[in-house]
Amino acid sequence: MIRLAKEKDLDNIQEIYVYARKFMAEHGNPTQWGQTRPTEETLRKDIEKEQLYVIEERDRLQGVFALIIGEDPTYQNIEQGSWKDTTLYGTIHRIASASEAHGIMEQVLAFAWEKIQHLRIDTHENNKVMQHLILKNGFEKCGIIYVDDGSPRVAFEKTSKEEDEKKIAQNPHMEEKDLQESDITDATEIAHTVTSSEVNTKLQIRIATPLDAKEILDIYAPYILQTAITFEYEVPTLEAFTRRIEQTLVKYPYLVAEQDGRIVGYAYAGPLHERAAYDWAVETSIYVKMDAKGQGIGKKLYVALEEALLRQHIVCVNACIAYPDQEKDVYLTKDSVDFHAHQGYKMVGEFHQCAYKFDHWYNMVWMEKSLCERPQHPEPMIWFSRLRKKNAKTEPVD
Repeated sequence: MIRLAKEKDLDNIQEIYVYARKFMAEHGNPTQWGQTRPTEETLRKDIEKEQLYVIEERDRLQGVFALIIGEDPTYQNIEQGSWKDTTLYGTIHRIASASEAHGIMEQVLAFAWEKIQHLRIDTHENNKVMQHLILKNGFEKCGIIYVDDGSPRVAFEKTSKEEDEKKIAQNPHMEEKDLQESDITDATEIAHTVTSSEVNTKLQIRIATPLDAKEILDIYAPYILQTAITFEYEVPTLEAFTRRIEQTLVKYPYLVAEQDGRIVGYAYAGPLHERAAYDWAVETSIYVKMDAKGQGIGKKLYVALEEALLRQHIVCVNACIAYPDQEKDVYLTKDSVDFHAHQGYKMVGEFHQCAYKFDHWYNMVWMEKSLCERPQHPEPMIWFSRLRKKNAKTEPVD
């Protein structure tokens, strides 16, 4: 079983890396990780960012690796070659296996490929074992990159385009539809324009981009500073807020509503819980510009969001909502609960006086909505970045 690593796993993870460093040193590669890498600080950051995974069998850790989806700064410059694909990719780092483990590399690559069909990886030129495993699993050598300490690494890449070309070479009569048989036939780019009966102008719902961060943050900031709708105290920096959008878009939809060229609302989804069994459930969030409320914008956003989530095989949505414990509160009303109820959400739980803001204790409620009947054997949840990429088609170490 492959799962996200937790802090309680750190001691066992460190044991695996001790063995990996010893293995590399005994096989002609003593310098790649030296005596200390990866550091505990690096591993803790990986766990915090939910990008470190462990392979567990019979309650024992057999392997560990990091899968980071998004731009890797060390891969921006490549020498003696070039990357074959510039679209969103996942980078596999810090692969290591326990002394008794076998086939870890194949498990890691299969797991990563399921998440995103564009992968990059690098390793030390002396790490012949890893280079053999990388090439054996369908990667191609692309050139030389340099890591943080300035030392060179041999870089490799694997893309879905290369896989399709190999299939065509093996079967020249294969048609494009055969290559795409596992694709979502109606995979959404969610960019559509609707004419609202409540709004006289056209409202466009589209996928957010990091460039939208300033406009989106301008909508969110008043909710932080003037209301108890969000329990966040301080307005995040633009840089931090941009990262939130980027990180969300890897796995979940992040949508904006645009009217007359201005963003007037946004909605997105996130994990309900990190454990794999919760893959088919999400938590939703929605904010509409304060002077644009009551125009049906929130409803349009949620309809589009649910369309995207269904294509990801999500079966239910959940909303965590601040709730006043008195009828009149200058910072909070029951409007959000009423709005979600009109969208089909049902109240399922209430936590009393669990959040403190503006010198007052607030309640919090959970509401949920089923998007479809529960299948007996659900299809795997598809990461949003992979869904978009499909729609846009025309032992130790790292």
